Amino acid sequence: MTNHEWSLIVSFVAMVLIASSYFHKKKSLYLLFQSIGIVFLMASYLFDGSYFAMIGLVVGLTRVLVYYYYEKRDKTAPLFWPFIFTGLTIVVYLIVNVGILHSVKFEDIVYLTALAFYAFTFRIRDLETMRYMVTIPTALSVLYNVLIGATVFVIISYVFELGANIVSILKYHVFGKDKKSHSEQSR
Repeated sequence: MTNHEWSLIVSFVAMVLIASSYFHKKKSLYLLFQSIGIVFLMASYLFDGSYFAMIGLVVGLTRVLVYYYYEKRDKTAPLFWPFIFTGLTIVVYLIVNVGILHSVKFEDIVYLTALAFYAFTFRIRDLETMRYMVTIPTALSVLYNVLIGATVFVIISYVFELGANIVSILKYHVFGKDKKSHSEQSR
């Protein structure tokens, strides 16, 4: 099998895991499925030679695991964590793109911005607020993957993630609230 074929296979698995993460009612399960999906996305970027994206997701996986740790203990992660993760992402970008590849591309800045947004939105404990806010970095990630010509399943993975997030917002926070308030009024 070629690297491109491997990238397609692992990106498909990532797509399924990440999209399914939005349909869990507990944030800890959401973070667990996100982290497993991130591992598969990292492998896909590795197979395609998108090293900044791959290493950026190593920071992203660490971010998810740290927030998962706090979530399981029913605590909010301290505010310094998103700043640390954003700083690490910037350092990775400077080392990989500027230092090693001698490349500064618009699409990498888009992804850098998305990763910084993820660092702050994943810290939000309220799942409803987090779902609304995470649409921004996910949309930026879709744009990034289209711009770099990522494999179809990586692009679809982020599109599905964005779509799943929007559907979960509608299911749990728009239409779900209507049902809940309607049943409370019936009592």
